[in-house]
Amino acid sequence: MSATFNLYVDPSGDDRNSGTANAPLATLSGARDAIRAIKHASGMPKGGITVYIREGLYRHEESFVLEEQDSGTPEAPIVYTAAEGEEVRISGGIPLSAEHFLPVTEEAVRARLQADVRDRVLQIDLKALGLNEFGQISKSGFGFPAVAANPELFFNGSTMTLARYPNEGYVKIEKVIDPGGNPREYDGDKVKIAEELTKAATFRFKDDRPLHWINTGDIWMYGYWQWDWADGNLRIASIDASSHSLTTEGASYYSMRADQRYYYYNILEELDTPGEWYLDRQKGILYFYPPGPLETAEAELSLLVAPLVLLRNTSHVTFSHLTFEVSRGAGIQIIGGSDNIVAGCTLRRLGSMAVIIGEESSGNADSATKEREERYIRGGRRNGVVHCKIYDTGTGGILLSGGDRITLEAGGNYARCNDISRYSRLKLTYSAAVELMGVGHIAANNYIHHAPHVGILLYGNDHTVEYNEVYKVLMETGDAGAIYIGRDWTEQGNTIRYNFIHHIHNDVSQAHMGIYLDDMASGVEMYGNVLYDVDLAVLIGGGRSNILRNNLILNCARSVQLDARSMPGEWAANHSLEGQVMHRRLLSMPIHAEPWRSKYPALLTLWEDMPSCPKYNVVERNVIYKTGVTSNVDGDTVSDHEDTMLIHKYARQYGVVEQNWVTSEELSFVDANEQNFALKPDSPVFRHIPGFENIPFAKIGLKNE
Repeated sequence: MSATFNLYVDPSGDDRNSGTANAPLATLSGARDAIRAIKHASGMPKGGITVYIREGLYRHEESFVLEEQDSGTPEAPIVYTAAEGEEVRISGGIPLSAEHFLPVTEEAVRARLQADVRDRVLQIDLKALGLNEFGQISKSGFGFPAVAANPELFFNGSTMTLARYPNEGYVKIEKVIDPGGNPREYDGDKVKIAEELTKAATFRFKDDRPLHWINTGDIWMYGYWQWDWADGNLRIASIDASSHSLTTEGASYYSMRADQRYYYYNILEELDTPGEWYLDRQKGILYFYPPGPLETAEAELSLLVAPLVLLRNTSHVTFSHLTFEVSRGAGIQIIGGSDNIVAGCTLRRLGSMAVIIGEESSGNADSATKEREERYIRGGRRNGVVHCKIYDTGTGGILLSGGDRITLEAGGNYARCNDISRYSRLKLTYSAAVELMGVGHIAANNYIHHAPHVGILLYGNDHTVEYNEVYKVLMETGDAGAIYIGRDWTEQGNTIRYNFIHHIHNDVSQAHMGIYLDDMASGVEMYGNVLYDVDLAVLIGGGRSNILRNNLILNCARSVQLDARSMPGEWAANHSLEGQVMHRRLLSMPIHAEPWRSKYPALLTLWEDMPSCPKYNVVERNVIYKTGVTSNVDGDTVSDHEDTMLIHKYARQYGVVEQNWVTSEELSFVDANEQNFALKPDSPVFRHIPGFENIPFAKIGLKNE
């Protein structure tokens, strides 16, 4: 292959320059335009084009946009990369200089601040800096569409806290006077949902703190209003001192109940701890209690709502070894196109996801896809995120959409070898490190850790989740899974294999699963996984045709549960009735047409074959080591000493449960003290379970190749 053509970008450059090393351009847009000119004049250089970006901070007030005309080719790709050994930061924020911060002198404001911090809080006049648009706090959380994040303040690389009470943790609802609307009760009915959302809730609070606040009309609460897996915010409409109660503006998605946890935020009176801040949007004044000297610090405010980089129908473009940070939106979004790669980048301090492959659906799907329309579409083909470090994002890490569920054509998008942590700062639930949506995507060898809720989230068909290490997720939520899929019989063909899932539990909620097939999820194959120190290793929630085979379940509180939650008389029976959510989703897919009928033949007869019954599941050749026995056995459930699993009698009757070995015998691991759970050749597992396949433990986790 011929040598690539090189362009150079430098903060001290000029977009009128030629782009050589000695006459660099100044911006990414300048490089893009130079490439367009080259292609127009002489065609694409045979070896492609590499744009070397020199060290520095590049601030973006709008997205860097690449269109179809900005594509490379398989033989001549276009690469935007940091110059070797240099740090390139692409930011959607603005700097806040120390000299612009002043003491608070307005008496009305000082009176609202607590006495011991009045002289420590500083203010900066954003309007004097030319800023007039600060965004609004919007309704968000479970059940609500994605919204732009509120502007955020960062200090020396750390995210500052919008003034809140309590400073850490939560308070609890004392008594619900009026639970307000319950939109989820009308799932699928847009008119009724909108009506329910207008119904305010009223509840009593336990302490006197809210009685000391001036209600600005922009005081908010964030909490788990009904369930520990459904978060959201609510604006306070009024506070009644006489009844010790408050009324919200509108409803949460699941209504609310007593003793649930929440906190208050966006309150000037609660600006009482180093690192807290508050923004008066009318005056444009930002108040800040700095955690250290401003003179030697870097303070930044995120402003950009759009993605820092947007690829629209672009192909064969790579972004390499760049840092994307300090923005209200996403780092990179790829819409359509193919074979684009985000490689070796750092994406941090973003209000949205790090990388979005696809775009949010317009909601105008035709009748065939209306019921199970994907939230994100147009993910293109073979677009990937590899070897990136992602942390401190607002609503997740990487979203892979694409493929076609009607034709089952695979998108082939992928997330490989990424280190993803401290994601979901702003939307705490169902904001995964990796979310797969559509058909045929891959999440492999990712290192996922330290997050409030789910690690990997699946929607759609034929996805592969393999060789990932997932630990210390679900750190403050319950009834959730580190790897999760749920509530659709048609989401078939997904494979979860060779993952190491460990340390999944917390002290503030219940039911923390390693792999969770929620609400009748079906057709999932799970094998070769290692689950260690998990509350409940695997939960199959009433689904069908799932395979759990050849897994190591080690030192877990509970091993496997396979229930019949959708059977008549059970709590989820309504979901599987004619005309209800499971049935509607079944009808929305062309299960009688090719390739569906050949690929998933069980769906052809499902509706006539006791659809609510957990049939055709296989649980076999699993090792259950030093793991507790399931308790609370009811009359319809069998739990015996042989396997310690809680499996409904119908699942046993209509499925296969065999050759599972429960033991406390030492299994001859390579190095259990270092959590290397590869089995040595002399392990007794191979004697007790004929046909047990050794798990390639050394291939799990981050890899350099």
